[in-house]
Amino acid sequence: MIITSQAKYNLMAGFLEAFVLLLGIMDPLLSLAAFLTLTKNMDREERDKIAIKAVIVAAVVFFIFAIGGGPILGILGVQMDSFKAAGGIVLILLGIQMSLGITFPKEKDDMNEVAVVIGTPMITGPATISAAIILGASDGVMTTVVAGSAALLVTLLALVFARHLDKIFGTSGIRIMSTMMGIITMAWGLQFLLIGISSFKP
Repeated sequence: MIITSQAKYNLMAGFLEAFVLLLGIMDPLLSLAAFLTLTKNMDREERDKIAIKAVIVAAVVFFIFAIGGGPILGILGVQMDSFKAAGGIVLILLGIQMSLGITFPKEKDDMNEVAVVIGTPMITGPATISAAIILGASDGVMTTVVAGSAALLVTLLALVFARHLDKIFGTSGIRIMSTMMGIITMAWGLQFLLIGISSFKP
């Protein structure tokens, strides 16, 4: 099968769109801030282990819903259009939370517990799961999986180099960038909501 230039462009555009959306929802900077708070009394080796475990937890949850989200909705009898609308609401709420601030969990000492908290719901929460299912249906499972993998890789790098990024950007810089990503996430959520409502067929 010969892939035309237009088809290649559409694939690349779909990948970039999915990557930007998923990266915005996962919000590595927000996870970084929580990560720094929860691991402030740990050494470098412990922080790296937690970062890797957290992203593995997030990846497992993400891939389950990116690959099997459609069949899961079918079993539950939920239409994709209605799920799009519901997912859009979740994204809007997440964007508001990202823009206005978030309350972190209380400080934890157990490494596995910290990794799970960062992995889900911080990285792969309800909004990421909703986006994974919606993107899988609209852009294709392969595009969604590749885009999600790239976003998870960026998130992992952000956590591994958390201390360095904190020194470079500072708390205010991280907060400003997180706010900007929150606004973008709200815009995506509104778009999903409007598409879901306009396409819904009882």
